[in-house]
Amino acid sequence: MKASALILLTTLPAAAFCQAPWYAPQRELAAAPAAGQPADALDACPKLTRLKANEGYADPAAVKDVAEVDAAALPLPEDDLDRAGLLEVLDNSLDYWNGRPDSAKIQLAGVSYDAPRLRRTITALRELLAAGLPKEELLAAIKSRFRVYRASADGSDKTVITGYYEAEIPVTRTPDAEHKYAIYLKPSDLVKTTPAMGVDFDYGRYDENGMLVRHYARQEIHAGALAGKGLELVWSAHPAQIMLLQIQGSGVLRFPDGDFIRAGFDGANGHPYRSVQKILIDCGETPGMSFKDFIAYLSAQGPREERLADLNPRYIYFRERAKDSRPYGAIGRALTPGRSIAIDPKYIPLGLPGLLKSRRPSAQDNGLAFKDFTRFVATHDTGSAIRGPGRVDLFWGGGAAAETEASSMKAPGELYLLILKIAAP
Repeated sequence: MKASALILLTTLPAAAFCQAPWYAPQRELAAAPAAGQPADALDACPKLTRLKANEGYADPAAVKDVAEVDAAALPLPEDDLDRAGLLEVLDNSLDYWNGRPDSAKIQLAGVSYDAPRLRRTITALRELLAAGLPKEELLAAIKSRFRVYRASADGSDKTVITGYYEAEIPVTRTPDAEHKYAIYLKPSDLVKTTPAMGVDFDYGRYDENGMLVRHYARQEIHAGALAGKGLELVWSAHPAQIMLLQIQGSGVLRFPDGDFIRAGFDGANGHPYRSVQKILIDCGETPGMSFKDFIAYLSAQGPREERLADLNPRYIYFRERAKDSRPYGAIGRALTPGRSIAIDPKYIPLGLPGLLKSRRPSAQDNGLAFKDFTRFVATHDTGSAIRGPGRVDLFWGGGAAAETEASSMKAPGELYLLILKIAAP
């Protein structure tokens, strides 16, 4: 499961473009406060000082609706990825629904669909896609056999598409003078909350008075709240890189000798997500940049890095996964690069097939190029910064290209969800 996949992006290095993209304000990078300054310059930022305890800070929820639309709205399905990944993402969705009881139901724009209907939907779409029909015939078949829903936001038919990936960060097996920040395993007292518990946070712990409270905040953890409990998985030199791993939700932890382990999401601390990047942009310290470049900026801040990372109180715990495993989504199945998407399940159910159209970055030798694309996807994951029906996070996979491209992805797009019209016997 993703921890948080918000990639706040408002511009990219100039070399990547012939002209500034639609979201690119031009602003000089502000210098960091001088070493030894008695108070961090951010302490005077009104937007930061007005934040209340346990209040999140991210892009506003892109809420409008998910509504059924005429099938004529569907774009031509000129899928830009390979067939193997296409069939895999549908097979994983079908496996998810096969593992749920027939009584399981979803709500989509006020209409209820049960698990058998979803199984038939995915099976029918898979059969159509496996047949290798020309794109015009495929589009006609989908229009005739499926109900079409569109997720939209901000008074338009658009969604905001960002990207996430399997991060890789350098670590050591034991702490030293440089590597003093642990990546933690799940604490034994961590409680996954339910609506019946009457709290507004997703994870917590029982305090000494028996009250259910949020688990320790990032700043408390950096101060030693979990020290001595045997929960240290590995050690990092940079709290910003740990936060990167937590935002992506999974990653490769690389040792100096080249060996590695894989880590996956295993719970959170119940605190709201705050985008450190958005805070620094809104407070005038940095311009927009790719998330990759932003993590590099934080990592170069010296003693100030920990303080900046602490602006985001949300903290994610991990567990070690097999070396040959792949990142898992909220449906409990492996994510398919380029096709699994994270959504807000309050508006869009998990396990649904869809068609996504947008514009994406493509890594080139001399920077980035941007290309239009249309592809079939499935709703396999969630993220604490993905809020509203008009937000989609597209999983990129792993590796250097995935890091560069996913970190640079923010574009308007269109997301269509498909449900079989007639439930065959």
